[in-house]
Amino acid sequence: MNASFKNLIGLAVVGCMVVSVSGQSRAQGTTAVPEDNLLPAEFTTILKESWSFLKDETDSLAKIVGSKLEFETVAEFEKRAVDARQRYLTKVNRYVKDKKLDTRVFGVLFKATLVEYNADTRMYSVISPTLVEAPYNIPQIVTEVPRNPYVALADSITKGYRTSSIYMDFSPHFRWQVHRDTAKVAKADEGHIYFRARFKIELQQTGTSGAARFAIVPQRLALFNQRTNSIYWEQPLR
Repeated sequence: MNASFKNLIGLAVVGCMVVSVSGQSRAQGTTAVPEDNLLPAEFTTILKESWSFLKDETDSLAKIVGSKLEFETVAEFEKRAVDARQRYLTKVNRYVKDKKLDTRVFGVLFKATLVEYNADTRMYSVISPTLVEAPYNIPQIVTEVPRNPYVALADSITKGYRTSSIYMDFSPHFRWQVHRDTAKVAKADEGHIYFRARFKIELQQTGTSGAARFAIVPQRLALFNQRTNSIYWEQPLR
């Protein structure tokens, strides 16, 4: 991909919607919204679909405007590049609108394991073993989870294959401050205790390196009981 292509593309197609609340420990009933209890595999399918679309369109644009043809004037090349770029922008924007990526928020379930309660400090150590498979980085697409306190993305090699996973990065435990009675109730119903991370998906072009950016953006994290839909703790991440 040469400098001509790198300088021709620039796009930021999806904004972010953030609902601000202070992090707090509580238990209350809430009304679940659509796509608020996705299983990891369901979110993986959504991610791969959007990532594949972005990759195909970015590859197509690179082939069209990667270099000037032998019998093409500079003016003709520049016009062809501008036209191709406009088609690219139109397709990406149409995809975002069709899939409602500018408004959708995806709530994904990460199983919580209640490790140990300290009655003196009223602190519960909690972990999550859940891994959500995600697209990995390739030269033409940078996949990332923007920096935040709890959710991360990591590459690994599994059985000789490269994989990328979203996980809860607690280093090593999440510290949940909670009254003993509430802790006992949660432990008795541990099979239904989850972290729910809400994400938005952003598709972007950097405009400098020519690589597209596929961002999986955490919006909010909550510790809750899926059976009763009671939230014990939550915090905005963006």
